[in-house]
Amino acid sequence: MPRIDTSIALLRLHVDSMYKPIKQKKRTFNDEKNQVVRTKVDLLLKGDAIRELQFSEWIENVVLVKKPNGTWRMCQTSRV
Repeated sequence: MPRIDTSIALLRLHVDSMYKPIKQKKRTFNDEKNQVVRTKVDLLLKGDAIRELQFSEWIENVVLVKKPNGTWRMCQTSRV
């Protein structure tokens, strides 16, 4: 996956410091879904589409949705 020039697109989280971050309860998956998440995250990491960050205050879970063809789509929920 090629990098997009930051002059074209750049994602920034504009967080108001007066609001406390929301920490979601960690979601657990069965073995099949864990393998799907691991595979998709590894693919995104290798393609430099994402990078690992450490946040001690909040966590955002992924959601797996089964497609009509039987494969899984990984979605990330966002609360903005």
